[in-house]
Amino acid sequence: MVKNHRSLHRRPARAFSLAELLVVIGIIALLLAVFLPPLHAARRQAMNAVCLSQMRQMGQALAATENTFGFYPLWDDGGVPVSFTWFDVLVQLRHIATTRIGYCPLDERPDPINEARGRFFNVQYPGRENQFGMDYSYGISVPLAAGGWAWRPGHNPQGDDRPHRFERHNENLSRRVLVADASWSWIYNLNGRALRSGIWNDATWYDNSVAWRHGASRTNLLTQDGHAVSLRYRVEDDASPLNTMQFFVWQPGEPLNVGPDSRIDGNFYPNVPLPSYPDGNVFPDELNPFYYTSRGSWTYIDHKTPGTSSGNR
Repeated sequence: MVKNHRSLHRRPARAFSLAELLVVIGIIALLLAVFLPPLHAARRQAMNAVCLSQMRQMGQALAATENTFGFYPLWDDGGVPVSFTWFDVLVQLRHIATTRIGYCPLDERPDPINEARGRFFNVQYPGRENQFGMDYSYGISVPLAAGGWAWRPGHNPQGDDRPHRFERHNENLSRRVLVADASWSWIYNLNGRALRSGIWNDATWYDNSVAWRHGASRTNLLTQDGHAVSLRYRVEDDASPLNTMQFFVWQPGEPLNVGPDSRIDGNFYPNVPLPSYPDGNVFPDELNPFYYTSRGSWTYIDHKTPGTSSGNR
């Protein structure tokens, strides 16, 4: 048998040199650097579109609620360790199909500000073991949720002589914020000082409930007439971080740091308890989360169970 000597003396396959490997790695890194930012930006833009779409659905649900009852839902039930919110009310009334709509795709669930506030109030984030925070990604405006326009003089709680009435709530609907990306169930103002300081209650614990999570310190807002818009907080400009004559929660010219004890034109902002007439409370039970919690009648909210509602958080 004649052997093929060429088969006995095959030369080994040539391997890549270190220089060639470095060139290939460099090319791959360059391609990633070129293509990843646009892909990341496109992904963030898509998630932002989802958030705006969800806000529009909330706007329709809140409009239907206000048309039916004459009020918007109250922000939450004051419960610890688990709270039910105004968004749960919309789901319970079947004005919103699913609780999934209550979560912004860009929400960390919970974000650091939400968790810090939740730890202070001892509110646990549902489904996140050993984490604190308020459920859902959106908050509702306090004066609108409180039905402040229904207050009547002389029917405040004993010792509380504040003029709670919220005038002209049905005017300038396109310029008044109803819902915003938030780190709690409520929004008091558009302050974003926590973006610089990292302190959740800077300057008061009413502040920094709006979440500026949409890149470049932007947030999505739902105006009272149902429009979803995007707003940027100018972190670099402490002197004038926001044009409150264009975007505001209550009235033009309001201060950036505001709570229930602040005044506009000598009047306090509305706050709890709810509005009453001489013949009793006029705020509908169906729009008060505590009503369902106290009766154990949350039938469409299956991802959390009622906690102990203190009602005075």
